[in-house]
Amino acid sequence: MILNYIKFMNNNDKNLFNPHDKFFKESFSRKEIASSFIKEYLPEKICRELDFKTLTILKDSYIDKELAEHFSDILYSIQLSGKLTYIYLLFEHKSYIDPWTGFQLLRNMVKIWENYRKQHKNIRKLPVILPVVIYQGKQKWDLNESIGHLFEYEDNIEDYIPEFKSEVYDISHIPEEKIRGEILLRVYLLIQKYAIGGNISEKLPQIFSLLTAVFDEKTKTEYLETLLRYLSSVSNTEQLDIIKSEVVQFIEHGGEIMTTIAEKWIQEGIEKGIEKGIEKGIEKGIEKGKLEGKLEGKLEDAKKMLQMGLNIDQIIEITGLGRDKIEALMENKN
Repeated sequence: MILNYIKFMNNNDKNLFNPHDKFFKESFSRKEIASSFIKEYLPEKICRELDFKTLTILKDSYIDKELAEHFSDILYSIQLSGKLTYIYLLFEHKSYIDPWTGFQLLRNMVKIWENYRKQHKNIRKLPVILPVVIYQGKQKWDLNESIGHLFEYEDNIEDYIPEFKSEVYDISHIPEEKIRGEILLRVYLLIQKYAIGGNISEKLPQIFSLLTAVFDEKTKTEYLETLLRYLSSVSNTEQLDIIKSEVVQFIEHGGEIMTTIAEKWIQEGIEKGIEKGIEKGIEKGIEKGKLEGKLEGKLEDAKKMLQMGLNIDQIIEITGLGRDKIEALMENKN
């Protein structure tokens, strides 16, 4: 039964434009995950000055549409030493290192500042942005943290090259013992670390075991659903069998949790079916309206032709109407 529920979502979630983006956004939109990641992976000297009570998740995205398949992003505002500061996470989910990631990062930071200026007309200074690249490729990240490597220049003009620092978190190559933080953050990082290597199935016992330690049942159920949606969209049938087995074995009251999730998924499927049915009905209605409109127009033309003295055969040839319709017009006229 559980496998059927997961297969149900597997078939539906294949249509997701980007499951990596969805999983990233749903995970890092949770304040406990965002806060834990910042505390664990930003420099300690910065974290000491951050007021985590002011951490706010901002919904805007600054990724160009043509790059949305390969990048995801999320922006936070927070007070650092009493001043507004932004923390910007750029998630690169390519299978290779893109040397232009730093350039993309800079472009997005400029968009953030431009948006800030539009919202605050009289400001004289811009807020600092702390940029973080989260990378999930097969190759180990070996670029420097900015864009200096993109320029060809001699030493005597290096002062004219734009430069900034960013933090880079290479999920795929960080040693597992260095994956730290709140439980849901560790679950997310483990999934992303092993998903790219293809051996995620071997790590599922450890991952689901971590989830059992989540005390709040609502949080556990919600994040399990998020996790399963992602796995179902990137896994094959054999991997789905393993997912089923691990859910049953390691999640406390797994049957109840899965029933709750499955009911929600099935309801979503029903609602999507209804929505598609309505859309088709509207399309048919529009098409019918167009046909009726064309017929009405032809009948009006035929009326005018009768008034001008054209005979039935001439009107049939010009309008394409049937003889019965024109004869009916002539009877109504009389």
